[in-house]
Amino acid sequence: MRFIRLLWIFLLCAPMHTVAAQSLQVQHLISFPGRQNQYVDVKLSMPVSAEETELVMPSWTPGSYLIRDYAAQVERFQASGAGGRLLKVQKVAKNRWRVASSGEQMISVSYSVWAGELAPSTSWVENDFALLNGAGIFLYVESSRDLPQQVTVELPQDWKSVYTSMPQLGDEHRYLAASYDELVDSPILLGNAPAYRFSVADQAYVLVNQGETPLWDGPKSAQDVAGVVAAVQAFWGINPFARPYVFLNVIAEGIGGLEHDYSTALISSPLQMRYRQDYVDWLALVSHEFFHAWNIRRMRPQALGEYDYAKETYTHELWLAEGLTSYYDNLLLLRSGLISIEEYFILLAIEFHDYEITPGRHLDSAEAASFDAWIKHYKPDANTVNKSVSYYRKGSIVGFVTDTAMRRASDNRSSLDALMREMYQRYGPNGTAGNGGYPTGAFEALAGELAGETVKAQVETWLETTADPDIDAALAWYGLKLERAPSLTAAVEAGQPIPTDFGLVWDELAPNLLVKAVLQGGSGAAAGVLPLDEVMAINNLRVTKETIAERMQRLVPGEKAEILLARHSRLLTLEVTTQAAVPDKYLISIDPDISKKEKERMESWLGVRLEFVTK
Repeated sequence: MRFIRLLWIFLLCAPMHTVAAQSLQVQHLISFPGRQNQYVDVKLSMPVSAEETELVMPSWTPGSYLIRDYAAQVERFQASGAGGRLLKVQKVAKNRWRVASSGEQMISVSYSVWAGELAPSTSWVENDFALLNGAGIFLYVESSRDLPQQVTVELPQDWKSVYTSMPQLGDEHRYLAASYDELVDSPILLGNAPAYRFSVADQAYVLVNQGETPLWDGPKSAQDVAGVVAAVQAFWGINPFARPYVFLNVIAEGIGGLEHDYSTALISSPLQMRYRQDYVDWLALVSHEFFHAWNIRRMRPQALGEYDYAKETYTHELWLAEGLTSYYDNLLLLRSGLISIEEYFILLAIEFHDYEITPGRHLDSAEAASFDAWIKHYKPDANTVNKSVSYYRKGSIVGFVTDTAMRRASDNRSSLDALMREMYQRYGPNGTAGNGGYPTGAFEALAGELAGETVKAQVETWLETTADPDIDAALAWYGLKLERAPSLTAAVEAGQPIPTDFGLVWDELAPNLLVKAVLQGGSGAAAGVLPLDEVMAINNLRVTKETIAERMQRLVPGEKAEILLARHSRLLTLEVTTQAAVPDKYLISIDPDISKKEKERMESWLGVRLEFVTK
C-alpha cells in the first residue's frame, strides 16, 4: 500500500500526467455560502468502478472516544455522474449512502453539513471563522481510504487565511492528504486569525490564535509555547515531524484540545491569560496535546493501529496514552521553566486530591476505565463519581508511583523517562518491534526489564486492580509530605469550627441549592439524598447557595440534622448525620528534615536545581 501511495503522489506532481492524476485521487471542495447559518457545503468527486458505491461518514474521531454520529448534521445529499446526470441515492444506515454508479467512471456527491458545535472534536462555522474537524465533514468509501485526498477551499471574500497541517499545493487554497486517515487527522481553521511562526531545534511551528484580543498576549503565548515545545522535544530526543507543526488555538469559551500527527486543535477562554492559574492550565493543555504527537499518535496501542470509524475501538491502554501524558504535561512545564516548583506541587496535590475523593476508584481499575471510556468517561452522569475513575487521573498517579518505584529500585539509574523513550524506540513508527503498536502488557514488561520483577508486579497491581498506589511512600522517598486536610488543621489551630458537610456535591451552575452528586460512603447517601434534590432548609431554617457554607459551620461532626428538600415537586424531610467535610484540597510540603540524598533524588526527578540547603 505504501508503494501505491507514492505512485499517486508521483502522478500528482508530474505536470504531463495531471489529468490522469486527478482520476486517481479523491477531490473535496468546501465552500461557505450558508456560513451565516453555520453551514459548510462539500462537493466530493472520486473515481468509481462498481455498480454501487457506498459512502460513509465517520461516527467518531480518533482521540475522542465517543460515538458522535456526525452524519446527523448532513443535509441535501445528492449524487451525479457524467454530464451532471443525477444518480439514485439510497440511505442504507445512519451514516451510509448508497449511490447507483453503474457505468460511471467518476461520480460527484454534494451535501451540506451544519457545523454548530465548537469543540476540538467537532466543527463550527460562523461569519467570522470556521473550524473543521475532518471526521464530521468528509465522506469516504472503504476502497478509497488509502487514496490521496485533495481539499480545495473556496474562501469567502472577507476571509484571507487557511491553516491546516496538510501540505499546500501551489499558491492556491489546495491541500493534499496522503490518505483519508490523514485527512481526518488534519483539522482546518479558516478566517483571519493572526499566526506566530517560530522554530525549535530547526523544526518549524505555527501558533494560530483565532479570536485574539488585547486580553490575549499573542507574542507571549507563542514564546511560551516554544518553551513547551523545547521541553517536550528534549524529553523524547526524536523529531518525528517531516513538515511544520500547527497549533490551532480558538479563543472562544472553555478549554480543551485534541491531538493530531502534525497539529492540535485547542479551545481557550478569552480571559485565559488574565489569571495565572488559568494560563498555567492552558500551557498544560498545550504540553499535553503536543506530548501526544509521540504518545498515542505515533506510539499507540495495537488496538488503535487501524481505526474503524463506524464503531467503538476498544483498548485497555488509555491510562498509558492519556494518563501518562497527564503526568508529564505539568512536569514538563516545570522542566521548561514556565512554572515554579511551588506551582508544580500544587498541581500534583490537586491530582492526588481529586483521585482520593472519588469513590469510584474502589470499583474501577485503570485498565477497566480505559476500556469503558466509550460509555463512562465521555458520558458522565450524576453517579459517575461513584462508579468509575478517570483513566487520565489514575494513569497520571500510576505514572508518578511507577517513576518513583523505578528510580528507587535502580538507585536512580532508571526512570519512567527511560521507559517511555524505550517504548517509543520499540513501538514507534520505526520501532524495533514493528510499527503495529504495542501489545497489552508491553509497558509492565518493560518496567520489569529496566527496574526488576518487583516493580513489574507493582505496576500490574496498580493497573489491573483497584488498589490505591502508595502515594505517601513515593513522596517520602523525595523528602516530601502530603497534608490531606489543611483546612481542618488550620481550623483546629485557630480554634475555629471544624468544616462539615453531608457528602454532597452542589451544582455550581444551578440558581438554587441543587445536589449534583451524592458521594457513596457519605452521610447524605446513607440518609437517602439523591442527585437533583433541591435542599431548601436545615433544621427548619431556610438555606441557599449563598448561606450553605455558613450554616454548615454551625454544625459539628456526628450531629443529627433535619433537612427539607424538594424532589420532583414533592417536599421531603430527611434526617442526616453531619460529617467532617471532604477536604477541599491537599498540600505537598518539603520535610524540614529532608536529607541531602532525598534532595538529590528530587532534583533528578523534577529535572531542576533546588536552592534550599539540607541539614
